[in-house]
Amino acid sequence: MKVLRNTSKGVQRSLVGVLTVLNLGLLGCGQESEKMPMEAKMGPQEEHEARKAGLTVLLHDDFSQKHDSSKPPDRMRWTQLESGRARTEDGFWLLDVWRDPPPGPGAVILGGLATTERTFDPRLAGTNAVEITLAEFIHEKNYAIEMEEQDQLVHAWSLTVASWQGLVGGQGDDQRGVQLHLDLLRDDGLFVYLVRSILPEDFEKYPMDGFGHRDSLDGRDQNLSPRQLRKLHEKEIAHGGVFISVPTLILACRVYRTEEEIQDILGRPRRWGLYLTDDANSVYWTLDDEVMDTRDISGYFSSSPEVVQDGAFLTVMGVASHQRNTWRMDDLEISGSP
Repeated sequence: MKVLRNTSKGVQRSLVGVLTVLNLGLLGCGQESEKMPMEAKMGPQEEHEARKAGLTVLLHDDFSQKHDSSKPPDRMRWTQLESGRARTEDGFWLLDVWRDPPPGPGAVILGGLATTERTFDPRLAGTNAVEITLAEFIHEKNYAIEMEEQDQLVHAWSLTVASWQGLVGGQGDDQRGVQLHLDLLRDDGLFVYLVRSILPEDFEKYPMDGFGHRDSLDGRDQNLSPRQLRKLHEKEIAHGGVFISVPTLILACRVYRTEEEIQDILGRPRRWGLYLTDDANSVYWTLDDEVMDTRDISGYFSSSPEVVQDGAFLTVMGVASHQRNTWRMDDLEISGSP
């Protein structure tokens, strides 16, 4: 894999951004911005379009260079996590997460890769962004159909920008991280979440689903069945607000139920983005360069600034229930403010 690091201000790439109204180009204008007519103010999509050209590429890889999965990825500044293995094939980055036979759905397995260095800007100043194309998820087909169960996890995939390497969950209270992830559940739907790690004070501020019990090792209400837990989770999703689902604080969630909707999202290459803007006080995600969900997280990172003093890591993680699971990805780009 090719990894190019270029901090020159002359290198600019297209990424998106969402900030508070008129934050771009009007800082320091005092009360003058209040006098502008409403129709002159930019919306989220216009703001991120305007912000694109101001970002500098920190890391880019189009995966055109062949890489053998039998060799460790460290030399390319990637650290292997759990059962994840990386290789390139036909210009794509393949993340393999495999377990021992037999084939078919079974125990959940996870694996991924994280940047060995803190690739994002120190203190997450300005705007920091990652974009990558998820082209396809592949698993074996040669198993008995009876092995499939309702609500069974088919696969999950995530991008995490954090002070640690790995998924959100299980970190100390002083650590900070945000994550975009999708969960595909058999016969239930595709769920796309924007989350951050949980702070102790969150338990006093936000509602909890059945997975929100802070004193339980896995966050579950042990008196509830898996189906009841799932219903409570989806009840909170339907409310549309922020809620706790241990081990994450769910900031936003989108649900796609029909096969047509799911295939539109996962049945073809789509470009996913995760962005921190306004010195990490705002977080949002994009799909094919379109702003989807934006949340104000003011005070979250700044309450423990020392953990991102030298920047943050990117983790790309896959989770699935089959024996052989492969995510085909393309054109990874990490960018930040010049």
